[in-house]
Amino acid sequence: MIVADTGPIIAFARIGRLGLLHDVAGVLMIPEAVYEELVGRGHNRPGAAEVAQGIWIHRRTVNDAAAVAHLPRLLHAGEREAIILATELNAQLLIDETRGRELAIARGLEVLGSLRILGEAKRGGLIPAVRPIIAELLAAGYWIDEEVIRVFLQEMGEEPLTPAPPQE
Repeated sequence: MIVADTGPIIAFARIGRLGLLHDVAGVLMIPEAVYEELVGRGHNRPGAAEVAQGIWIHRRTVNDAAAVAHLPRLLHAGEREAIILATELNAQLLIDETRGRELAIARGLEVLGSLRILGEAKRGGLIPAVRPIIAELLAAGYWIDEEVIRVFLQEMGEEPLTPAPPQE
């Protein structure tokens, strides 16, 4: 089972590849705060219609609201609720935001990111390469650390996004 934060859903939706996220992750669970970010306040956001339909993205209410309140306020409500819901469901957490990932890992959660989804898609034969999709994500305004991308592309056996400067 995978609980998702808002960011990866928006990222895949922005580039028209929400189906790829579905193919790799299967069913996603999202807390109410993520639902509100995507469908309530974000009704015009990419992915809002798919989330509202609830066919493979299902919303769940966090049971322990006090645990959510105890998480640092520097995290968004969706991130805080996703961390607690993943804990309650003993599920993996799909989140890209660094502070949220660090906190989730410190709490013992298994954390996935958008790049891991792409890696699984490539290994599963759903896509031939991750590099073009990473370029699409970046072009759509999704931020991913350059060093993380470089290492990931190397692990996937693909060329870097930008050629390294010549060494002297």
